[in-house]
Amino acid sequence: MARPRPGALAASLLLLAASAAAARQHHGLLPAVASNSNDTAGGGGFVGVDGTQFVVGGGNNKSTIYFSGFNAYWLMLLASDPARRPKVVAAFRQASDHGLNLARTWAFSDGGDAPLQAAPGVYDEAMFQGLDFVIAEAGRHGICLLLCLVNNFPDFGGKRQYVAWAREAGHGGLATADHFFNATVVKDYYKSHVKRVLTRVNTVTGVAYKDDPTILGWELMNEPRCDADPTGAMVQAWVEEMAPYVKSVDGGNHLVTAGLEGFYGAGAHESKDLNPWGIYYGTNFVATHLAAGVDFATIHLYPDVWLWGSAPAKQAAFLRNWTRSHAEAAELYLAKPLLVTEYGKFLWEGVANETQRDGFLGLVLDSIYDSAKGGGPIVGGAFWQLLDPGMDALRDGYEIILPEDTRAATIIGNHSRMLAELNGQDVEEVRRRRRRRRGAHNSRKVHVASGTTSGRSSDDDDTPQLNMSLLVRFVSSLFRSVSSSPFSSSA
Repeated sequence: MARPRPGALAASLLLLAASAAAARQHHGLLPAVASNSNDTAGGGGFVGVDGTQFVVGGGNNKSTIYFSGFNAYWLMLLASDPARRPKVVAAFRQASDHGLNLARTWAFSDGGDAPLQAAPGVYDEAMFQGLDFVIAEAGRHGICLLLCLVNNFPDFGGKRQYVAWAREAGHGGLATADHFFNATVVKDYYKSHVKRVLTRVNTVTGVAYKDDPTILGWELMNEPRCDADPTGAMVQAWVEEMAPYVKSVDGGNHLVTAGLEGFYGAGAHESKDLNPWGIYYGTNFVATHLAAGVDFATIHLYPDVWLWGSAPAKQAAFLRNWTRSHAEAAELYLAKPLLVTEYGKFLWEGVANETQRDGFLGLVLDSIYDSAKGGGPIVGGAFWQLLDPGMDALRDGYEIILPEDTRAATIIGNHSRMLAELNGQDVEEVRRRRRRRRGAHNSRKVHVASGTTSGRSSDDDDTPQLNMSLLVRFVSSLFRSVSSSPFSSSA
């Protein structure tokens, strides 16, 4: 997810609304773990995994830890300017005051106006020192970091920039951004970036990133997708290569995840019918998270965007089924923890207000807490996105400003407190309780989704399904357009 350009967003949403209304009128549509490879994971403050739980400690003294978190992609960017660092400090302070203990942010900015990596292997020291500051401040406030290493989308460079660099260097046959996943030269660029980031010695703390327990783990890519190979094989092969590589550089201290949104593919144990409007993006939720070196699974939750134009009740049903299905897959097939690393509801006048957003927060956080309390695999989440007051240039319609959004802040704070009360449990006891619970309920997998007959009105046909598929692709890409220069106005 990324910040939309306000001007383009307004015009595009008006066009989309008109198109969706026409489609509804014509077709009668509804209105609007494997454990960490280091057996002593958790020692020295590092977080490890044990089955479907995050744990701290080692040997027979492993205990559970749960995460209530936020996204703030902009942390490094603002921290690279010493004059703006107070905003970073304030964000961490407010997060800590509300019990938040996880921040997901970018450890990349490739090319463009404010690059971390200006060209392959060429880095901006001021930007790197910004990331140093972020890591140090997170540790000072008791907040873990999930650091993402590259973007699937063009915002802040992404895979398109990597492929462009290769073409500029004279490498031919790279026609699309998806060659990021299979071109040797591009993969080498990515590995070089991984090594440079992980071996960086923090100028504030004096600790190499790969040795810093403030970092929960590394996310290989933000929302990997691959239109060039809808089977998911290309992304699968890339993850199978890169996850072990990251582990080899890291030394096994930190966790690794692929960065998936949760879209199912066509492989074994996949539930493709659960994808919004039957769309899939060249990823396989189960198979990819089974790859060697991947320690935990992730999903994202944007039912209002993914099911644009659908009734609120249908979006709520999708949310429940999406979380339930992925939780069962994480437990039955992966035996790994599951984090909801992005969730949010877009505030748009006439469509969704703060009250509806707060209701959405309650649904998501209740599902996370219910799983955690019952020993299930959903062990935390991170909302998109946290901003500090006065950061109007970075508003994207999803922002939560804790001092101003008091109801949302209360919901988030209460959830953080309740989740924190579950920390410190003996992981073996949690596992025993979970087995008893599953045995008593004899739960089964549920397949009720927007892409199935049971998820649509009885008079829906394939034509509106196709039209809405095109619309959701358009909206999904629209909401990922981000300003390339966050420094263009004060934040």
